[in-house]
Amino acid sequence: MKKRLIVLLSILSLSLSFLLVPANAIENGESALNHPRIVSMYFTIDSRPNEIWPSCSAWLYSPRIVFTAAHCLYDGSVRPKKVLRTPSNTYVGLPGALKTFKRSEIFAKASNIFVYDTFDFYYATAGGSLSYKDDFAAVVLEKPLANVEVAKLASKEFLSELIAKNEFIETGGYGYHNNSRQVLEGDEPKKAKLQLIPFETGMRTVNEFKQKWFRNYFQEDAAFVKISKNGAAPCDGDSGSSYFYNENGKYTHMGVTMGMIGTPNCGIDTWSENPVGVFRPIYFDMELVKLAEKYVADNPYVEPKIWNGGSSNKIIITCVKGKVTKKVIGITPKCPVGYKKK
Repeated sequence: MKKRLIVLLSILSLSLSFLLVPANAIENGESALNHPRIVSMYFTIDSRPNEIWPSCSAWLYSPRIVFTAAHCLYDGSVRPKKVLRTPSNTYVGLPGALKTFKRSEIFAKASNIFVYDTFDFYYATAGGSLSYKDDFAAVVLEKPLANVEVAKLASKEFLSELIAKNEFIETGGYGYHNNSRQVLEGDEPKKAKLQLIPFETGMRTVNEFKQKWFRNYFQEDAAFVKISKNGAAPCDGDSGSSYFYNENGKYTHMGVTMGMIGTPNCGIDTWSENPVGVFRPIYFDMELVKLAEKYVADNPYVEPKIWNGGSSNKIIITCVKGKVTKKVIGITPKCPVGYKKK
């Protein structure tokens, strides 16, 4: 049955207690400073509008669209009730930038958020679950975050080909870098290369932990990477980070992380014999991606007019997109994304 979708326009804001739960970074990973795709999510709350709180990681798919985990946009303090953030309180930092608590350094505000209404939390109790359900979100920004190409999206065939070749793909995010479990201003993003493994191999670890922790559910819309003992590994809060394939600077998005199983989780747990990382292949989420792309096309960004004290130095340009024409006025006017100068 086709999933129904939620288009988030105006919903209750997230509570402060959830905002203080940080995004994961890659423990023992390499620096991802200035990476063109790895970004951090930030939130505000209505009661403290001048403060900004870093949260989950995300991945820049196109100039105005980022992918992240849906649970990053829900208030975990009121679960199982599902309360989503408002776009007006949701921000994204510049790609590869240091983490900050300064609102002046945050770049783009969300304009719209797309999630599944079939999303559900994981329940870490006996008889509960080992994963979230339909944990994907596409966040559309009010303005372009960076001048990047639209990334490719991995098809099922492409992913299967990489798995068959035992290829390595990358992941990266913000947050914890050691077992201090603190969110510090100035933390840098981290990245790592991890090897794809067959679905059946990853599910052996899943089934091991379902029995060990007495869990009944795991969403099998998943792909797996091998995590080497004592090597680079995601940890608590790496939510929203993505797996991607980088071929000479051309990026293919593989999917948003679903978590890790059998890793120390930044010092909380211990290594298992077969630790794995899990992500949700992007081809399961093309419907949401297309909705986000349509929203961008229907709501092009128009650069604000700059008042120059009545000077006559402003320039008027004509921008076209198909049969649609727009006039843009400014000292250095630019056409909206998707439009071309006539």
